[in-house]
Amino acid sequence: MAESAVSPGDALGIAQRAGDWLFGLLPFTTSDRTHWTGLAAFLLIGSAIWFCNRRTLRAEGFSGLVNFLVPAHIYFSRSSLVDAKVFLANRVLSPLVGLFGQGLLVAVAAIVAQSMGGLIHDASKPAASTTAIVLATICMAIAGDFGTYWTHRLHHERSVLWPFHKLHHSAEHLTPLTVFRKHPVYDLISSLIRALCIGPVFGFILALFGVLNLVTILGVSLALALFNVAGANLRHSHIWLDFGPVMDHIFISPAQHQIHHSMAPRHHDRNYGEMLAIWDWAFGTLYIPKGREILQFGVADANGVPEPQVHISLVTAYAVPFTEAAGALRARRAPQQVAAE
Repeated sequence: MAESAVSPGDALGIAQRAGDWLFGLLPFTTSDRTHWTGLAAFLLIGSAIWFCNRRTLRAEGFSGLVNFLVPAHIYFSRSSLVDAKVFLANRVLSPLVGLFGQGLLVAVAAIVAQSMGGLIHDASKPAASTTAIVLATICMAIAGDFGTYWTHRLHHERSVLWPFHKLHHSAEHLTPLTVFRKHPVYDLISSLIRALCIGPVFGFILALFGVLNLVTILGVSLALALFNVAGANLRHSHIWLDFGPVMDHIFISPAQHQIHHSMAPRHHDRNYGEMLAIWDWAFGTLYIPKGREILQFGVADANGVPEPQVHISLVTAYAVPFTEAAGALRARRAPQQVAAE
């Protein structure tokens, strides 16, 4: 009796399902930087940077490594404590935000797929090749990154939206948890914009191939896995890692995102991208460092003067943005009312 051959596509599917099941047992989601791949990359890349600079840093030995990676004055600061509180609170709300975002994304995708009636996938056609699956995964990631760029930029440039993103920028120290220091309103708007960007791409894929299992590596989507390995968690840290002027035009390095958090006027409203720098390059918001820069993190005015810290607890982190947004809305309406009179 002849043995049945397993195609590369079948093998990929089996490996994906096994990985998703295994890593689904872990007590955190596989779609963000709390996944062990991101944390491991942070420790490994950070350790390599320490090893290369340990004499200059005067921080040799195991204690020097620990102090370099997780300095106590940063990780036990009031700012980092607020990071942790917002992270845990948002974990409670994340199912609602995720349900809204995923529901909208599927709805947009269904509308797009239905409108492409002539291209709707025929179940009798051969299954998508491994190459097609990888390309579809990359296209979805690019669409999502484009949505993230515009979500980020709009929150910086619209006075009514800025208070909901200001919470993130008010962090005076950066740690891997700072990426989750986001107001739920920001997450909702981000889900909306990302769904509108990813939905049409997803609908096109549905029309061509039907339901498609995107590529995952160790339980993480291909794009996020590569992003984690490239040191995504270093973006919110004190550890400087720049990719160089050529790669900085294509990918946002950890150093470029740290610059985005800087209070220096020359750094304001720069480097909005998450994974890709091409959006900043195309729309004129790219900043490429020429070397190591000393940065101070937090919120400052146009002259670089630090603003008072207003997010000192979970309550103020959630409540203050609403009062500030209301004030920005009144300020916008005031000139219109005067003109009407």
